[in-house]
Amino acid sequence: MIKTVLFTVLTIVSMLTECYDIYVDYSEYKPVLMTREELEKSISYSPPKEMVQPGKIYLKGDTIFINEKYKGIHVIDNSDPENPKNIGFIVIPGCMDISMKNNVLYADNSVDLIAISLSEGLNQLNVTKRLRETFPELTPPDNRILQSQYLKENRPVNTLIVGWEKITDE
Repeated sequence: MIKTVLFTVLTIVSMLTECYDIYVDYSEYKPVLMTREELEKSISYSPPKEMVQPGKIYLKGDTIFINEKYKGIHVIDNSDPENPKNIGFIVIPGCMDISMKNNVLYADNSVDLIAISLSEGLNQLNVTKRLRETFPELTPPDNRILQSQYLKENRPVNTLIVGWEKITDE
């Protein structure tokens, strides 16, 4: 009986000491931050950009809208399906998803939901509604946890995550 209890206790102690070194898998990405004020002034229309990380696609009439993860929306003229033309880019930091109803484009702008009226054309973008803090903060593409020390030391007050950059060994 004593040998069995002793063996059990030693086995448990042995297992606990082997589990002492806990492995934590941190993200290989660092957050791209923007102040709340910058975020709310960041929506604009710019010349076409190269597609790097395309995401969701939305078709409205002869126009295709393609999300560029964390950056905004590519605008493609598809009036000639044999020869689509990249005609512009709607800058929306932290954008991962888009939708449209009538002439209103809905998109996430980091943690906010915004409505952009396209009635006056792409050169006259008008954010008609902003619902603050609608979505959770963006997570790293690898879905791993952030180094809390990094965020404590480097994240200024009143900033939001609008994207992620791969950490490179320098």
